[in-house]
Amino acid sequence: MTVSSLIGVILITHGNFGKEILHTAQEMVGAQEQALGIALTHEMGAEGLTRLLVEAQKNLPTSQGILYLVDMLGGTPCNVVLLQTKDHPAEVVTGVNLYMALSAFKNRQHMDLKTLAARVAEDGRKSILLPKDLLAKKAGA
Repeated sequence: MTVSSLIGVILITHGNFGKEILHTAQEMVGAQEQALGIALTHEMGAEGLTRLLVEAQKNLPTSQGILYLVDMLGGTPCNVVLLQTKDHPAEVVTGVNLYMALSAFKNRQHMDLKTLAARVAEDGRKSILLPKDLLAKKAGA
């Protein structure tokens, strides 16, 4: 198995949410190497997710580390990732949304892992808006 110089991206969420974000992002920007979506189901629990995560890490060999995008702080995906990556080059960003996945894919070729994680988190925060308020502000200006 060849080790990639591309930062890996793994989306892990409750249910198929992360897989669907990955699928949609790839429809928008094209197929992405070194990217996976993992769905936590009720039946699998933390142990099953741990097994899937270990297998995913083996399938994404990278010299640059892996960026994990998870749905929520304190949830099973986040907790399992934190436990399983404490001795690996990895960053974890919570609150995943489509814009964050797009940011990760757009920027991972020219950023190191820590910088990429910070950029993805910032881009995710910037993408959460109240568009009616923005339009009202522009109309009043």
